Amino acid sequence: MEALKNTAYDVPIAGIQPFTTIDFPGKIAAVFFTQGCPWHCRYCHNADLRLAGPMNDESRVPRDSIESFLSSRTEFLEGIVVSGGEPTIHTSLPYLLSSIKEYGYDTALHTNGDNPEMLGSILRQGLVDYVAMDVKAPPAEYDRITRCTNTGISATRSISKILSSKVDYEFRTTYHPSLLTEEELMDTVHAVYNAGARKYYIQRFTKKGVRDEELMLGGDYVEIPDAVVQEARKLFNVFDVR
Repeated sequence: MEALKNTAYDVPIAGIQPFTTIDFPGKIAAVFFTQGCPWHCRYCHNADLRLAGPMNDESRVPRDSIESFLSSRTEFLEGIVVSGGEPTIHTSLPYLLSSIKEYGYDTALHTNGDNPEMLGSILRQGLVDYVAMDVKAPPAEYDRITRCTNTGISATRSISKILSSKVDYEFRTTYHPSLLTEEELMDTVHAVYNAGARKYYIQRFTKKGVRDEELMLGGDYVEIPDAVVQEARKLFNVFDVR
């Protein structure tokens, strides 16, 4: 157990949200935010977590604080969400999830699908009870949104691994007209549905935490094309706009 814990805390936790009722459906939960993400999405609302370099003691939550948090909330919290950044870039993520489960919590993972191999391993081992994956765009446009290469391939594989598992899930797309056209958003909806998903959300853009100056100046964007919303409502068993 001690060796497991030592490896688990190799995952850099940059912050803890102590309470949430929306990030893990049906559960009273907390969120652990991991540092680092290889993608450069302009609308990222956790942009401060993107860089994956070494964290100093002031910016990384100490191990004893994490353990104290987990041990002191077992009577109140039902689940722990591991988000980011992008959690799957960390090789010790399975050990962190195992350690959290040792305390008796259910676990959820929020991911962009960058690492389908790690995601598949976690799913096979039964280390998560819920997965939420951001779908950035239709596959052909992925690299334009992430500003990295071959990201659509990784995302497509990750979607497949989630859907082939028995783990509960959701897929969601953040919409801003400066990044996706209405046609591209519609193509994203169809791509997710055609992959076999039946649970999907479109998220409104909010500028909180965003570091892209153009998007920040434009403020929040709440209008979602009605034709896309109506199409998604027809296709998915579970759909909403957030």
